[in-house]
Amino acid sequence: MLWRVHFRWWLALLLVAGLALLPRPVQAAGADSMEVHVDPQVIHCTARIQVERQAITMALKDGIVATTIWHFQVAMLREYWPNKGIADITVSRRVEPDLLSRSWLLFDDASGISRRVYMLDEAISFLTDIEQFPVLDSSLLAAGVPYRMTIRVEVYHGEIKEAWWSGIWHPAQAVLQQDFKLQ
Repeated sequence: MLWRVHFRWWLALLLVAGLALLPRPVQAAGADSMEVHVDPQVIHCTARIQVERQAITMALKDGIVATTIWHFQVAMLREYWPNKGIADITVSRRVEPDLLSRSWLLFDDASGISRRVYMLDEAISFLTDIEQFPVLDSSLLAAGVPYRMTIRVEVYHGEIKEAWWSGIWHPAQAVLQQDFKLQ
C-alpha cells in the first residue's frame, strides 16, 4: 500500500518535470518577431529570431558550422476540440564558414540552392530571418475561420547528430505564434 503512494508521488513529480521542459511560446513582441501575410493566392510568413544570434556569430567566427531548422505549422482553431492541423513544413538552413577566404557558404536544404557571401551579417541573417516565405496555398483555407501559425526554430552549432527522439521532441530555442483569418 505504501509503495503505491510513493509511486504516485514519483509519477506526479515526473509529469511536472516533463511539463517544465516543454518549450513555451515566445510572444511576437520584443526581440523575436513574426508576421503572417494573407494574400489571395498564398499565405506568406516573415519571421526573425534574436535568441541565438550572438551564439551563431561566435560559432561562425570560430569556423563552426551553424544550422537553423524552422518548423512551420498551421492549424485551424477549434473551441471544444484539439486544433486541426492543416500544414506542417520544415525548412533547414546551414552556413559553412571558410576561414581561409573569410567567406561563408549558405545552403538552403529546402530548395537545394547554395551561394557564397563575404559578409558575416549576411550569413547570420540567412540563418535567423525568413522573409516572405510561402507557407500555404490560400485555397486550402476557409474564409472567416480562425487559424494559428506556429514556428519552432531549432539552432545547432556543429554537425547535427540525429537521435531516436528527434522525431518526437524538437528542442526549440524560439517558438512564435500568430493567429489569422482569411477575409
